[in-house]
Amino acid sequence: MNAFYRCAALLGIALVTAQAQAVDFSFTPALGTLTQGNGNSYTDTVSGLTITASAWSNANRAGKFQTATLNVANSGLGVCTGLNCTTGVLDNSNGGSDMILFSFSSAVNLQSLGLEQFDSDSDLSVWAGTGSTFSPNNKKPTKLGTASLIDNSNSVAGFRNVSLAAFTGSYDWIAVGARIGQINDFATLKSLTINPVAQPVPEATTWMTMLAGLGLVGFAVSRRTRT
Repeated sequence: MNAFYRCAALLGIALVTAQAQAVDFSFTPALGTLTQGNGNSYTDTVSGLTITASAWSNANRAGKFQTATLNVANSGLGVCTGLNCTTGVLDNSNGGSDMILFSFSSAVNLQSLGLEQFDSDSDLSVWAGTGSTFSPNNKKPTKLGTASLIDNSNSVAGFRNVSLAAFTGSYDWIAVGARIGQINDFATLKSLTINPVAQPVPEATTWMTMLAGLGLVGFAVSRRTRT
């Protein structure tokens, strides 16, 4: 393969790799790494993107979030208040709200969230934002920004796939909590699908300039070969 074709091949590869592909994170004990104790975290890396999950809870709907214990089971990620809990769900049964914060190693577009609903309801309050150092510690729900409320109207327990299409920007974190202000929501988080933010693809005029340059390279190579 001469220099011209090598350059053309590299250009094609650059165009293909510039397009972001969806990344699916599945939260089970067999995947990722869970540290132990209060204020612990769960980490996993897929396709070069690292996700970190941490648990938070507040005592009442107007209370400040404090660190909690994150639990991972076959049913997904949950929250509990004990240091050595073996089970846990995302719930608001005591008037407060459990929340799981997901942080990403680079900016992403949010696609969907998979959850396992228990009992008859699994409504969510969801926040998302930018900033790699964000923490909800000692913050009231109102200080996290405006929450998107997700109503899961199906009262039958089971798996739910929740669209995050309402979040149209790029984000460094997403926080998912049992719905603020209610007391009957129970779920675990099983999966999260995101798209890494793609590097900007050059405009058509830029591609034309690059191709013209490749053409000149090919012409020079062919002349050198003939001489």
